[in-house]
Amino acid sequence: RALRIANAAQQMANAARGNTGSVMLFIEILNKYLYFFEKGNPQVTVAAIQGLIELIMNEMQSDTATPDPSADAFLATTMRYIQFQKQKGGTVGEKYEPIKV
Repeated sequence: RALRIANAAQQMANAARGNTGSVMLFIEILNKYLYFFEKGNPQVTVAAIQGLIELIMNEMQSDTATPDPSADAFLATTMRYIQFQKQKGGTVGEKYEPIKV
């Protein structure tokens, strides 16, 4: 549901002022997904997280995307968090293991 809202917001933003800001929204959604994933919400799956990561990467590499250093930093921090959780081990580490960053 959040992705549908984000896509609608992105389309509105693109029509109004170009492509800036939409990637930040997707990264924010990814962070929320990770929170609920850790809490054990069964609706937030590895496939959903992986799909969102791929969407963000595609948006950032798009020819029409305006480079945004703050989005790059935000995504890098999120990816480091995922890596940290993988390396931490235990039950949380096992949950994060299938996520490819």
